[in-house]
Amino acid sequence: MKKYYTQSGPILVSGVIIISLYFLIIGLMASQKVLAPLTFALVLALLVYPLAKLLEKLGIHKILSTTLVVVMVFVAFIGISAVISLQVRSFLADADVMVERINPIVQKVEIFVLAHTPLVRNKLEAYKTAYGLNKEKSTEKQSTQDEKQAEAFSIMGAVLGTAADFLLVFVYLFFLIHFRHKFYAFILMLFPNEIKNRVKRIMHDSSAVVRQYLNGRLILMVILVLLYSLGMWLSGAENFVFISLIAAFLSLIPFIGNMAGYVLAMFIGLLSGGAFYTLAGITATFFIVQFLDSYIFQPIILGNKVDVHPFFIILAVIIGNAIWGIVGMVLSIPIIAIITIVLKETQGAKAFAYLLSNGEE
Repeated sequence: MKKYYTQSGPILVSGVIIISLYFLIIGLMASQKVLAPLTFALVLALLVYPLAKLLEKLGIHKILSTTLVVVMVFVAFIGISAVISLQVRSFLADADVMVERINPIVQKVEIFVLAHTPLVRNKLEAYKTAYGLNKEKSTEKQSTQDEKQAEAFSIMGAVLGTAADFLLVFVYLFFLIHFRHKFYAFILMLFPNEIKNRVKRIMHDSSAVVRQYLNGRLILMVILVLLYSLGMWLSGAENFVFISLIAAFLSLIPFIGNMAGYVLAMFIGLLSGGAFYTLAGITATFFIVQFLDSYIFQPIILGNKVDVHPFFIILAVIIGNAIWGIVGMVLSIPIIAIITIVLKETQGAKAFAYLLSNGEE
């Protein structure tokens, strides 16, 4: 009997871990409104606190140095968001022009589909009506005044909620940087003296891996700008450098960011009167580059920078999306990298650290 329990020990431990992870994920999903801004601020703090330390060494007061760092991060976010927002507004203003230019392309696609596939005109029209693409045959419901007001209030509430969470991130960021020594001392006080050096290594390596992740992201963005620019230049697209820069920045949001960049490029191509082969070239460019970014460049480059196996990088992004949506996708890779560091320094978790890490040691 003793031998049986000894042999089944790892199985029981694995079962307990799986069950614990299940309830942990449920808890994270339920507490998204509270934990997501705090976690995002924590990752930002690990990234930019060396800048605050540098300013303090130059003789700047601690409160002033922290404020300067937070303001710089805030201005960077606002500036990038403003550029993207202005571009989106220009697209919306020219929406009618875009529709007029896309109709001939849609008709060509319909003719090609009807000529080279078993699909007949009646079924095609039925599909267009079902998905609201056939304005002549689809019946549009007129919203009442009360429904319009309710929709407006709903949109306003969502915008205000997002703005509040955005500002809360920077409030957290200020306190995490300014009182970092207090939080650092608190964490050390939780552990006995014999493992405090190990805890210090974990915190130091966690901060370093976030910066390495940013370095990897910057390398990826340079590669994406070059590939997008080359593909759209060959396709004859206008403003291809500007589009490539925005699309590369949007790639910070895995998978979704690349799709947003594609939509942006197609809009500009349509508004500039792009020919069919230009739009087809843009589509091919983004499809190929997105595949290379998601399944080759990102796992390999980021995997080497953060020491996480490419398979678990992809898995972490998918799980992050399931738990916290876009925020979870952005934070997933730094978090899985920090988890790997913690497992490496934890007794009894070496097997899991080996599984997640990118090395063979």
